[in-house]
Amino acid sequence: MTSGLHKRFRSVSEVHPNQQWEHLYQASKSHYIQWFLKEGEFNRPSYRECARALETYMPELVPMWKHLVTLSGGGDLNARMLSLYCHTPFASGCSQAVWTRYQPILVRNYDYDINKCEGLILKSRWHDTEVIGSTDCLWGILDGMNAHGLAGSLSFGGRDEIGAGFAISLILRYVLEFCKTTEEAIAALCRIPSHMAYNVTLLDANSHVTTVEISPMGPPEITNHPVSVNHQGEFELTEYTKFCRSYEREQVLYDRLYDPSITLESFVNGFEYAPLRVTEYGQGLGTLYTAVYNPSLRAMEYRWPNHKRLYQSFNAFDEGEVDVRY
Repeated sequence: MTSGLHKRFRSVSEVHPNQQWEHLYQASKSHYIQWFLKEGEFNRPSYRECARALETYMPELVPMWKHLVTLSGGGDLNARMLSLYCHTPFASGCSQAVWTRYQPILVRNYDYDINKCEGLILKSRWHDTEVIGSTDCLWGILDGMNAHGLAGSLSFGGRDEIGAGFAISLILRYVLEFCKTTEEAIAALCRIPSHMAYNVTLLDANSHVTTVEISPMGPPEITNHPVSVNHQGEFELTEYTKFCRSYEREQVLYDRLYDPSITLESFVNGFEYAPLRVTEYGQGLGTLYTAVYNPSLRAMEYRWPNHKRLYQSFNAFDEGEVDVRY
């Protein structure tokens, strides 16, 4: 965890979860267990319920779940927490958009509590496909891309409804592990229940762009929107959308996407400035990084304040650390 306005981001290549994952677990287990028990242990599902849900909706992940439980030391509590099923609710911000001219790329700002971000960019091959992504909840993904060129990122949908479902970061992990195209990803997102409202923006190597608006209260809404922020539908004004300036950020993104004077570089640079960059760090909501995913090159770039940059790809992935002050 971090202290103040300081964060260290690590890039790690670990084909299968082992020592590096165990290090992440040991460094953050107290935070995750406290978070899991925040509403009381009896408000969390039983081991049997968690196992049944994983086996029903994401059976391909069950062996990995059991492996991670073993690495974490085993036990009922660890297994339930790591299932990420019906877990403690939380909200984040985030702006994301797909530049659609010439060579489409997915750009996103991740806005969250600086003290709760894992700060890990992980390259792995847990199943049959290499995946590079920013991790969350120990084995979920906030944004990332697989070797097929399918990229995805998530943003909170702005609604406070809670239902029976999984953490969206685990669902996105599943998508990048087992889907090759946007169409396959849409099918998975429509099949696997999420416990809260989220928007998932997808871009594949065929330049197929979509945003899927997910809610635990109804079926997903599949759109052709290249932009998503922190609301769903045409107009839904809530206290959260007002606090995080969701509609203002959405309008700025559309204006910049369709402005003929804006270049790719200036479009990406715009994520580093208000209102897309959020600086309410004291209230647990600040922009922690900008991620840029280029499916055609199978490459990505991570950006932080003070012109800190990191370039990665499936062909050239460098392990290391970036020390960031906000």
